[in-house]
Amino acid sequence: MTTPATATELPAKPPPSRFTIWGSIAAVVLTVVTAITVEFSFLEIVENLFRRNLVVEGLLRPDISQIWSERSARAFVETLQLAILGTATGGVVALPLAMWATDFGNPYPALRAMVRTFNAVVRSIPDLLWALLFVTAVGIGVLPGWLALFFFSIAVVSKLTADTLDGIDRGPIEAAQASGASLTALLKTAVVPQILPAYTSFLLYGFELNLRASAVLGLVGAGGIGARIEFFRGRGEWSEVWGLVLMFFLVVFLVERLSVSLRRRLV
Repeated sequence: MTTPATATELPAKPPPSRFTIWGSIAAVVLTVVTAITVEFSFLEIVENLFRRNLVVEGLLRPDISQIWSERSARAFVETLQLAILGTATGGVVALPLAMWATDFGNPYPALRAMVRTFNAVVRSIPDLLWALLFVTAVGIGVLPGWLALFFFSIAVVSKLTADTLDGIDRGPIEAAQASGASLTALLKTAVVPQILPAYTSFLLYGFELNLRASAVLGLVGAGGIGARIEFFRGRGEWSEVWGLVLMFFLVVFLVERLSVSLRRRLV
């Protein structure tokens, strides 16, 4: 005779479904086949690491003087400026674009479809490609870096904000519509207060992404610390390169910790 389960006993964990089992097997098989196709070899990686390698030697002996170098500090300040400016301008544009992609923020189906198509196109182009396009169009410097981060911010913030708008409470919206409120008043009183904390969090997250991306953009001539990294890389001075990477890591780590703390208070 079986005894009834006590209140302290935890329910038995259900077995994985067939979809989970076969999906996991298919993922493993696909990974192995892909590795074989591209001739991926761990042994070759290990051999290259232990062979005389200037990149690895530079990693083991980074030039930490780059952390307090005046030229490096100036380049990194430029990177911060790019990240802040790109996030601020892109975030301001992303908010109305996200709202205009909803049925309650844009009652015109044709215009709504155009906005959604524009958002999809912007999201489909990576930040590095934006930088290459703008470097070709306007030349080397800070301007193409800002333009690239501007569109990258639109892509990130508009997507996250649009997902948040899909899950907001429709009650205040219906009440505003029933009272005859204008579209501007509806968005201001019934929509923005609901998404403002999440939207602010998305801006902080976008700033983190832009700070990292701005270093990569400099490699293609879009300004910032990446341009100085590319300068040393081109000369084969890997100790200086890793010194700049260490500097960048420390600053990004501090900025990310501060941003995470602020986002937890907002959401």
